[in-house]
Amino acid sequence: MQKRAKWTVIALVLIFSALPLVLLFWLMDGDDFSAVDRGRSYGSSIYKNYQGGVYAAVPSNGYYRVAEADAASFEAFDTGAFDGRQAARDRRNVYCGNLILPDMKPASARYLGNSHFTDGAVTYYCSMHSVLNRELGRLDEFWQKVLFRADAGPKPQTYLYPFTALPASARPYRPLLDRDLVTDGARVFYRGREMAQADPASLRRLPAGRDGDVRASDDFFADGRSVYFHEQLLPLSDDPALYTFMVGDLYRQPYLHDPRDGMVYVGAQPFDAAHAPYRLLSEQGRHVYQALFRGKDGMYFYNTQTRQVERAGDDPYASGTYIALSPYVYTDGRQVLFLQAREVWARSSRGSGGGLVSRSTLINRLEGAPDGEWQKRGVVYHNFGTVWQKGDALYYLDELGPSQLVFHPVYRILDGAAADFLLRSQETRQITTADIRKLIRDGKLAAPQSETLLEAKTRYRKVFSIF
Repeated sequence: MQKRAKWTVIALVLIFSALPLVLLFWLMDGDDFSAVDRGRSYGSSIYKNYQGGVYAAVPSNGYYRVAEADAASFEAFDTGAFDGRQAARDRRNVYCGNLILPDMKPASARYLGNSHFTDGAVTYYCSMHSVLNRELGRLDEFWQKVLFRADAGPKPQTYLYPFTALPASARPYRPLLDRDLVTDGARVFYRGREMAQADPASLRRLPAGRDGDVRASDDFFADGRSVYFHEQLLPLSDDPALYTFMVGDLYRQPYLHDPRDGMVYVGAQPFDAAHAPYRLLSEQGRHVYQALFRGKDGMYFYNTQTRQVERAGDDPYASGTYIALSPYVYTDGRQVLFLQAREVWARSSRGSGGGLVSRSTLINRLEGAPDGEWQKRGVVYHNFGTVWQKGDALYYLDELGPSQLVFHPVYRILDGAAADFLLRSQETRQITTADIRKLIRDGKLAAPQSETLLEAKTRYRKVFSIF
C-alpha cells in the first residue's frame, strides 16, 4: 500500500511539473503563419487575402486578421515606396497595419509621402516599422493568448504599427527631406510630433559616423539655429562642426558631439557638463559593449539599464600619449592597453533561472610582451585584423569580435604556418572567419596574459543562489 501511494505521489508531481511546459507549447502553437503567407498579396504591401479574410503582417508577431476589413473593396495604396506599404483602405476605413485610422475618409485618402497619409482634411503618420505595444500588460497579454488559443478572443496586440494624428492645418502638408518628416510650410513634424521652432526651409540631417562610414543621421537634425534629437529641441545652437555617431552595433545609442565645448549627448540626454570635454575612445564597436568616453577626470559611459551616464573609473590613458595599433589596441611605447567585450550568463541551476546577467567593456594591460618596437607586418584579407611583430613575437590584432565568436582583440601567434597563412591571405584571398576560429581552437592563436585596469558594466539582472 505504501509503495502504491509513493508512486501515486511521484506521478502527481511529474504531471504538475509538466503542466507549465505543456501550456507554453500550447500557447506558442496558436498561429498558422505559413498558411496565411500562401494567400494572395495586395501588391507589395504587408497585406494578404487568405480564405476570404484580410490579414496584415506585423513583424515580431506574425499575421493579424483585419476583422473590420471588407475584402471585396480592400486595396493597398499604390505608393511605389517601402514606407507606404503598411497602410490600406476599403470602402469603410483606412488602416495602419491591422488597426483603423480614426476619422479618415477612405474615398479621398492618399499616400502623402514619408510614411504619412491624408484625406485632405485629416493627416496621419503611420510608421513603417512595428513596435512593442507597451500599453499591453504582461498579465493581460497572457490571458488574451489563452483566450485566443481557445478561439474565445482576438489575438493580443503584442506588436503594432504606431500611428499619430497631425493637427489640422489651413495649408496642406507635404513631405520634407527623405523620411519621417512633413511640413505645412510653417511647422515641421517628426513622426507626427512637432519640432518646436524648426525652420522647414533650412532643416537638414546632421552627418553621422559609424564604423568609419559617414552618412546622414536618422536621429539628429539642425536648421542653422537649433538642433534636434527627433522632435526634441536640444540646449545648443547649430554649428557646422557638430558631429553625430553610433558605436558599432549599439543601435539604440545615437550620440552627438559638440567640439565647441566637448559636450556629448546620447539621444536628447546630455552628459554631465562638469566632466567635459569628452573624447570618444573608439568608434569601432565589435570588441566593446559600451561606448567609452574620456572625460577630464575619468572614463565615462552610458548605462542603458539605469539610463544614466556613469563613471567607470580613472582614465588609464591619461598617463601617456597613445597611438592606435588597431581600433581596440593602443600603445604609448611602454605599455599596451586594449579594449575587450565580456558577457556574463547565469546557468539555470541553483535558483538563478539562467539568462544574461551583465555586459562589460574592459580596458586591459598586456603582460609578457617581449621588448622591441611594434612593427606592422600586414593586413588579413577582408580586414579581419592585422599582424604585428614585437621583438621575436608575432601578434594577431582582431577586428571581428564576439559576434563572430572571436572573443579577444589580441592573440599571440604561436605557429609559423599560421602567421604565413594570415599574411598571405591578401594574396591568396583564401580565408574565412571559420579559419580564424579554427586557429584559436587549435591553439595556434592564444590570448596573452593581461591585467584589467577598468570595467564599464551594464547589469541586466541579479543572480541568487539557493543552497
